[in-house]
Amino acid sequence: GPTGLTGPMGPTGPTGATGGAGAVGATGPTGATGATGPTGPTGPTGPVGDIGATGATGATGPTGPAGLTGATGATGATGATGPTGPTGPTGPEATITPAAAVPDVDDTPTPDEVGETLNQLLASLRAAGFLAT
Repeated sequence: GPTGLTGPMGPTGPTGATGGAGAVGATGPTGATGATGPTGPTGPTGPVGDIGATGATGATGPTGPAGLTGATGATGATGATGPTGPTGPTGPEATITPAAAVPDVDDTPTPDEVGETLNQLLASLRAAGFLAT
């Protein structure tokens, strides 16, 4: 005969036991590199190392250029006087020509008389060649 109508759904049954872990799947592709992180603090300075051995002496370098000439020094002290030279020959004898007479001065001359007499004396000495003009 004909199939009858579907009946109402029954209540949900109890949850069954958890099954065992499945097999590990294949590793996926590597992801992009992340941003650089901040620089960490500087570590403490290490101890000073031992002094190394002295190296070999290098070759002598070329001679350098001559230095500049310094300024002229101060004039030195005057040296000692040298010995006296020999006496030269005697020159010709001078010719003396008579000059004008100079009058004597009174006992109490005036300043003008003294000046006039002095001027006459000087003029006589010049005329005789004893004074330059």
